[in-house]
Amino acid sequence: MRNLRTAVLVGLAALTAWGFAERYAGTLAPTSRVVYDASAGSEVWRGVAPARMSRFTLDDTRLATASLQILVAADAFDSGNYFRDRNARIVTFESETFPDIVFDAVTVTPAAEGDLPPDAVRAATVSGRLTLHGVTRTVAVPIELVRSGDEVRVTGGFDVSLAAYGMRTPSVLFRTVDDGVRVSFELVVELARP
Repeated sequence: MRNLRTAVLVGLAALTAWGFAERYAGTLAPTSRVVYDASAGSEVWRGVAPARMSRFTLDDTRLATASLQILVAADAFDSGNYFRDRNARIVTFESETFPDIVFDAVTVTPAAEGDLPPDAVRAATVSGRLTLHGVTRTVAVPIELVRSGDEVRVTGGFDVSLAAYGMRTPSVLFRTVDDGVRVSFELVVELARP
């Protein structure tokens, strides 16, 4: 009898939790951005571009079901140096041929808790397909999600080999840009119920 009572209580708790799940769509705040950090020898610089989002869904009780697609215009990166940015657009990104950089999330794996209630901070790994310079590769990116009410801040970063995406490394003052580039992002998602 005790086992039956326990099973009924667990079942009711699960149904109650499911009934209060909130499902959200989202839009990106204009402050959302993607950054690359590159170097050529001892010279280091940063390029910044605004991020766009074509898809976002979140069930706040099951973080693993989140869905997300981020786009960045390849010609939008600004390092503060016109000539370096122009060279990157023409030589490295070839942005006229490959105008968009796309990250399409396939799975979200929470580090611990599988939910994202208001005022929560969660670590997770998002795995997905990164399409850059016409080449698509699978990447796994550690992220942190911080929720404040109906806003979620998503930050993370990963390393990219330019050669792995068939990209040429330009020269800067007779030095070749290093193949490894650090990509990081800060996305601010404004939640809305669909």
